[in-house]
Amino acid sequence: MRIMKKEGVIYTRVSSQKQVSEGNGLSSQHSACLRYANENNIEIIGSFQDAAFTGQTADRPGIHELMDFVESRAETTWVIFDDISRLSRNASDYYFIKFYLLKHGGRLICLSENLISQDPIDELKEHFSIGLAQFDRKRNQQRVNARMRERVRAGFWVFRPPIGMVFKDKLLCEDGKNSVLIKQIFNDFASGRHPTYESVKSSKIARQLINPKSLRPYKLKEDQIKRLLTNKIYVGVIDYPKWGIKGVAAAHKGFIDPRLFQRVQERIKGKGKKKYSSIGLEHFPLKGDLECGSCSQKLVAQYSTGRNKKYPYYRCNSSKAVCKSSPKSVRREVLHDEFRRLLKSARIKTELLELADRILADTFNKRSAHQRDIKSQNDLKLASLGKRREEQLEKVIAARNLSVIAKLESEIESIDSQIEALTAHEPLEDDLSAFRASGCRLLKQPDLAWEEADVTTKKLIVDFVFEGNLKVAKGRIGTAQYSLPYRLLAGKKAKSGSLVDLLVQNWNQLYPYLVRLRDLELVQLG
Repeated sequence: MRIMKKEGVIYTRVSSQKQVSEGNGLSSQHSACLRYANENNIEIIGSFQDAAFTGQTADRPGIHELMDFVESRAETTWVIFDDISRLSRNASDYYFIKFYLLKHGGRLICLSENLISQDPIDELKEHFSIGLAQFDRKRNQQRVNARMRERVRAGFWVFRPPIGMVFKDKLLCEDGKNSVLIKQIFNDFASGRHPTYESVKSSKIARQLINPKSLRPYKLKEDQIKRLLTNKIYVGVIDYPKWGIKGVAAAHKGFIDPRLFQRVQERIKGKGKKKYSSIGLEHFPLKGDLECGSCSQKLVAQYSTGRNKKYPYYRCNSSKAVCKSSPKSVRREVLHDEFRRLLKSARIKTELLELADRILADTFNKRSAHQRDIKSQNDLKLASLGKRREEQLEKVIAARNLSVIAKLESEIESIDSQIEALTAHEPLEDDLSAFRASGCRLLKQPDLAWEEADVTTKKLIVDFVFEGNLKVAKGRIGTAQYSLPYRLLAGKKAKSGSLVDLLVQNWNQLYPYLVRLRDLELVQLG
């Protein structure tokens, strides 16, 4: 008599990383299932496992791979596992997995329960077993939570360490890398260098914070910046409102000075206390471009009401607890006169611009062919990456396994990063051959160009001439940082050799300014 060949797979699971590292559970489960298969003439054609995955959820890579495998086969597949709790510790998930496997030709064999029998008593035992597994899970979670509460009350942090800290001998300590950057973030925020969460998020320091698991920069949002700046863990104090725990002295040592932390909290509380009505740029064209030299807050525009008329002022809106600058309000005309003086001092001589034109034209012509070659190569790379991205997206749509989908999405993210890098450094191809700096009024007379411009162009001019906002201290605009064209050319003498070196060495940084300069000239002529 011909014996029909049976084919089956083994599924194993343990819930903790400790069980995985110590070798407890997975191997013994697999051995027991393999012994059963040999004794019952079942050929094992595959093994699936979930190492360090809780049975509370069905969102496990191993169980999804098992379900996909069974579905892909036309023949009956015997699925062998050690105990019902290995398949799941959640009743609804267990029955979902069971009926899914049965629907696609799976036959379940549990070493501790008879799942094949149609006997009502065996079915009742199955219901009891999964119910007990779910009860044990919830009861264990209650006990774990109770122990965690007591440990937190004793000053020990039991959750994921915050950015800049790691666990050492079950105690939090600074990691020596991100912690250094976080100290700088606290100092910068307290001093007013970064007055908003957005400015902290965009700062060079914040962008250097590295996730120790992915080894990639954190993608922080503004609410995460706020949580970081208000997290008492950094000063050695534990708050956990969810459990009613507040102000517990931590067992670990904080690395942020409590006085610095307090200054940051005062600054956060003092943000935006006073409100002023919205005033248009036509009356205050430097609004948004001036900031307090003490606290770095942008100056607001306001009218002060006198006996017979209103007087225009720029004002630092920070509270006195945060900013000690004086005077807080400066008359609009005073700062506008100061600004015109700065623009006038940036004037560049015509003869120097004519010499610069000849040098720039020659440099532009030499580099144009090279830039076109680079762009051509980049276009080919972008086309290849775009095609590969589409292929990966199609695979994501077709895939059902969560771990496979996660891997594909990671690859797509890597492709997007490459595309972003190529497009961010795409060579400029604007034709500047007809543009002449010597005919540009913004270089020769920036003060008059600003005076005669409309409100929108005024903002563009300020942005072009200066790098960053202008600092106001003691009622005056301090030393201003001019943009590259003015730093290279203003106040220089027309010496050909030195100017050639300056312009050629700074060509890559200077080119975008020339494009903007041409566009600004077109705006003003229009």
